[in-house]
Amino acid sequence: MKKILLALAIGTASLVGLSSCTKEYVTNYLPGVSYYEPLASGDWTRNERNNFTAIIPVPELDQQYYEDGEVSVAIQFEDQKGTFHNIPSEGINGHGYNASYKIGEVILYAVDLDNLNEAPKAMRVKIVLTDAEIGN
Repeated sequence: MKKILLALAIGTASLVGLSSCTKEYVTNYLPGVSYYEPLASGDWTRNERNNFTAIIPVPELDQQYYEDGEVSVAIQFEDQKGTFHNIPSEGINGHGYNASYKIGEVILYAVDLDNLNEAPKAMRVKIVLTDAEIGN
């Protein structure tokens, strides 16, 4: 009888102890989205000697991405498929690259480091919008 009562007491304590544990599952509800945009050499606007700008419309880049998200830019030259270069970057095919963004567009900047006054070669631009929650 004592053994049965002891087994019941242990079983009840185990159920009470284990039922108070809760499992937490973390699911990423904030995925990133990639957009690819071709950019021809003729799509660049010369600002001044050796400085060029290209504006890429990105309607999905809204207020929420602007305020709380992350915008990443990388480029891949048409004659170098298989390699993306993260921006900012210097000395790729004779140019230095930088990027900025505002709501609705990404602006790429290129500087001809060889002083040939040539726009960058044809490329594909990868723009990644990553959502995030405000942390402060």
